[in-house]
Amino acid sequence: MGKSITAVLITLVVALTGAAGYLIYQNQKLTNKQISSQTPSPIVSTDISPSGKNGLASPAPSPSQSASPFTPTLALTQNAIKTNVNSKNYQGLLPYMTTPKVFVTLQATECCGDKTPQEAIEQMSYIDQGLPFDFNQDSTTIQNLKSKNPQLADKFIGTSTVNENMIAFGVDIENHISNIEMSASVKLYNQ
Repeated sequence: MGKSITAVLITLVVALTGAAGYLIYQNQKLTNKQISSQTPSPIVSTDISPSGKNGLASPAPSPSQSASPFTPTLALTQNAIKTNVNSKNYQGLLPYMTTPKVFVTLQATECCGDKTPQEAIEQMSYIDQGLPFDFNQDSTTIQNLKSKNPQLADKFIGTSTVNENMIAFGVDIENHISNIEMSASVKLYNQ
């Protein structure tokens, strides 16, 4: 009986590992495809005149077009954060970061300030010991962090499932990562 349970558990672990690997591969493939094939397109807005008649659709320039050719959705950015952080593939976050600078904070240290995206991902080794992270924004811990710490209220937060590490990503209106805050312990925050 014990051997059959062990065999089932091993099979389950292998299947889950394979599925996770496949999803990570597909995310990277999608990210690379979008980066190489996406070209900026004008945003079309329709004006409604005071008389109630529809105006003509006219192109409106997008501020992100001059900054970056890749404009992800919020869901795509959040999925990239979850996938790449938990697979320790911080390089996969580069297309999702603002350029030329990302503001990085290592809580309770003198580090860091404005960093290039490459420097920002190098700083993320700070949270390696906390992998994997739970990014469920409805969890009690994350809800408490957001409600009691105004600087975290609008962040996409992950908390470690193995220790007290925390990572929080600020995402700008163009759905790019504009700041990253990391902490060795959620206890450093009023929760």
